[in-house]
Amino acid sequence: MNEEGASVATYLSNSADIHPDLPALVSGADSPAFPTLSFCELDQSVDRAANELLAAGISQGKKTLLFVKPGPSLIIWGFALFRVGAIPVIIDPGMGLSSFLSCIKRTKPEAMVGISRAFWVSRFFPGSFRSVRHRYLVKERQIKSELNKKADIPSNPTQPEDLAAIVFTSGSTGSPKGVRYLHQTFNAQIKALKSIFGMTPGEVDLTTLPIFGLFNPALGITSVIPEIDPRRPAQADPQKLIRTLSRHEITTAFASPVIGKKVGLACEVQRVSLPKMNRFFLAGAPVPPSLVEKLGKFLPNGSVLVPYGATEALPVSWADGSEISKFRNSTLAGEGSFIGKPISGAEIKILENARTPLPDYPDDKCCLDNEKVGEICVSGKMVTAGYDRMPGATCDARFKIGEFEFHRMGDLGYFDKKGNLRFLGRKAECVYTNDGPIETERCEPAINQLSCVRKSALIGIGSVPRQEPCIVVEPNPDEMQKQGERALREEILNVCKSSFSRFGIQRVFFERRIPVDARHNAKIHRLALSRKWTKLASHKSKLGKLS
Repeated sequence: MNEEGASVATYLSNSADIHPDLPALVSGADSPAFPTLSFCELDQSVDRAANELLAAGISQGKKTLLFVKPGPSLIIWGFALFRVGAIPVIIDPGMGLSSFLSCIKRTKPEAMVGISRAFWVSRFFPGSFRSVRHRYLVKERQIKSELNKKADIPSNPTQPEDLAAIVFTSGSTGSPKGVRYLHQTFNAQIKALKSIFGMTPGEVDLTTLPIFGLFNPALGITSVIPEIDPRRPAQADPQKLIRTLSRHEITTAFASPVIGKKVGLACEVQRVSLPKMNRFFLAGAPVPPSLVEKLGKFLPNGSVLVPYGATEALPVSWADGSEISKFRNSTLAGEGSFIGKPISGAEIKILENARTPLPDYPDDKCCLDNEKVGEICVSGKMVTAGYDRMPGATCDARFKIGEFEFHRMGDLGYFDKKGNLRFLGRKAECVYTNDGPIETERCEPAINQLSCVRKSALIGIGSVPRQEPCIVVEPNPDEMQKQGERALREEILNVCKSSFSRFGIQRVFFERRIPVDARHNAKIHRLALSRKWTKLASHKSKLGKLS
């Protein structure tokens, strides 16, 4: 098999041949939501589903909106689309209906595979679905009936540069964009999971992020689907998570910091450990050293790992929990989150922070020296092929150094003296003041350490480059009731004065809940907060109440 150009569906067939009876999909709910499928049964279900797609006219090269429930349906129908050579279009419905419909309209899918709800949406908003010519209705209880029904699917050879899927970003700092995944992109990511993180067949994964369930069958890893709503991970029941981790002897997990925090707290309260776990990945937002340390206590034979990347390029670098702990003091002092060194095959450069597209450069003299802050840019096979039907956005995000194309991550950071990559926050969320720029990761980690704070967000009031830096805080309700708003504000401002006095932060605003993204429930919508509080602060009659 030419691994670089192989379809992900080919990896599933290989897993079924080598480990036919090994469980592939398992329900992690207390009352199983679906029957366990072995790799052989999963492969047969995918074949059957692929045969249904072909009969519906959904075949090689057709962009196909995949609108099914997360879990077995997403995995079976996702692999079925790969198997027939179609191009799955995967959009997070948690982004909101308006953005969701806009993504469909721009992508212009030729086909749709969805549940009845998807068909109702397409009837109510026909303008967004005008390009769809082929439709297939996925019935709620179709999984079991598909078992043991072998179908002969024609072979569809793929090339490394062929488009494999379109996966949309969450749009947390801008409009959601459809990212073009090539077959070589998926294969580079699978290779990284094997070689860098040592993931091997027979391991058991807690699959909290539905999209990552597409990697496990390709790796021969069992996916245990926990009883959580992936659109609302913050509402997950920690007791159920612990039972699932223990009952199914989970060895690996990839989750947002929100889930990691719940697991760590539940282990602490119940005084249990997770001896079977080899690794617990935390990703999707900056991970506080305190969380890494707390969760690490309950993995006696494993590690907390923090990979860095984005939908457009993953993984780029990674850090072990023990390393993050060593850099705890510098992180709290405003030197940025420690995110390790580049993975093998990834070339990372730091370029001057610029709002305009970057030109192509003949050599790397354009790059900043260590300790100089700029935009993180990456090149390598894990980098995707730009944005679908968005040439302007692709142009803005890509440039060349010599013959190598680089992707602008949209993040600010730098290499420290020892060549470690440090993350300072999103470029779009940096606050530009009269005293210079202040990045979110310069100040938020120190504020988040306070017992009175659940979350904090640095925002700028006014217009660039003369913004007033302010702090928005989601307080701990118990501390708020105990101390009162005035005392909490004073405590937070004292941290601001002692840690970053030159910026003169004088105002703290309180929110009952700070808005976060739907996918990870961890990325803060700072720009929305900035717009809100800029508007409120502009009304002079309310200023006294706000500050």
